[in-house]
Formats: sequence, structure tokens, C-alpha cells
Amino acid sequence: MGRFQILDHTADKGLEVEASSLPDLFETAARGLFRLMIDPDAYPPTEQIDIEITAPDLEMLMVRWLNELVYQFEVHHRLFSRYSGVEVSEQEGRWRLRAQAHYRPIDPQQLEWDGAPVKSVTYHGLRLERDSEVWRLRYFVDV
Repeated sequence: MGRFQILDHTADKGLEVEASSLPDLFETAARGLFRLMIDPDAYPPTEQIDIEITAPDLEMLMVRWLNELVYQFEVHHRLFSRYSGVEVSEQEGRWRLRAQAHYRPIDPQQLEWDGAPVKSVTYHGLRLERDSEVWRLRYFVDV
């Protein structure tokens, strides 16, 4: 399983993520995203949805993935804490992510917040690269 580290930034928050595989990088980035706001482990999942995202490159795929999770959280009140079946593939110049995202329906007013709610994931400072056998990601969010 990958790891993440929370970064302090002047007006935003950020994460540095490391993982041994691309699917693990996407999963770990998502776990870190929710950890910026809440302790998701305190809300075990009871339901799941299938998510499929496409993009012309890996960086955009990552941002779209994370922003889809933010959207699901804000609009449908789904607090994600686990991911399974994560697949990342490239075909004919397009990247695709498929995953099952496990969540608990929540009332945002009832949550024990550890930080400010994330509004969106940005492209500012985004870096996604492979260094020998390790995938690395750095991203920032608007709070």
C-alpha cells in the first residue's frame, strides 16, 4: 500500500503521494484527499459505486478522479474510505480509470472535521512521475 504526506501551503493544502503501482497511486491519492478533511476510517463504508474516468493524459486523469470524488462527497454526501478493483490503462492515446469506491452516506453537519472541506483539486503544482520503481504524485487542493 502506498503512503501520503500532507503539505502546508499558503492558501491551499497539498499532498505528496508515493506508491509502487499506478492503481495504488490513484487509490492512495484518494485516501489522502479525504484525510485532509476527516478521519475516513471512523466511518466504515456500507455501500459502493463504480466510477469510470477518461482523460488524454495521466495528470488530467488524476485530477478528474479526485474531483469526481469531491463532487460525490459534496453533492451526494458520500464519504469514501476504501477503493477496490482500481484499474488504470492507456489505449489509443486515452487514459482510463475504473474503480469501485466504497462509501458511507453521511450528513456533513454530523461529521467530526479535522480540516476545512476540500472545494477542488487544482493543476497548480501538480506533478506525477515515475522514479525507477516508485510512482510519485504531488497535488494541491482549494479549501
